[in-house]
Amino acid sequence: MKEGRPMRRKDRLASEEKAREIIARAEYGTFMTADQTGMPYGVAVSHAVEGDKIYFHCAPEGRKLDNLRENPRVCMSFVSSVYIDEEAHTHRFESAIAEGTAVIVEEQAEQVHALRLICGKYAPGSFKDTDEYILGRLGVTAVCRMDMETLCGKVNERPKN
Repeated sequence: MKEGRPMRRKDRLASEEKAREIIARAEYGTFMTADQTGMPYGVAVSHAVEGDKIYFHCAPEGRKLDNLRENPRVCMSFVSSVYIDEEAHTHRFESAIAEGTAVIVEEQAEQVHALRLICGKYAPGSFKDTDEYILGRLGVTAVCRMDMETLCGKVNERPKN
């Protein structure tokens, strides 16, 4: 994975492996686009990661898809844990940001694969009916794939004594 802009706080830089763990554990990601005028837009999405690909699903129309069609350069932000450390007057967190290009997945086999990954993350106990559920909703569900080009993780942990 190529490096993006260097992080100012090198003491909080997480490894690529840690950043991938943060993405995998995060309950949601914030998918960020910009329209042709440069107006930014971010929205929370349910996601699953596989290698350098991040998949999410959404309605088959809307602002994020309009923006994506106009400008496929996107980023996603993730937070897998956060808590307030009152004694230190700060908050502790693990976060990651991925940048890259996104597409609306058109091939049904990839759509089904992505939705299986997402169902496996969010509903692992109901996997016996997943394919039936997925196939019954393909007509009203869009699937997007972000191909990560840069990835950066940031962690503010309690100092170890």
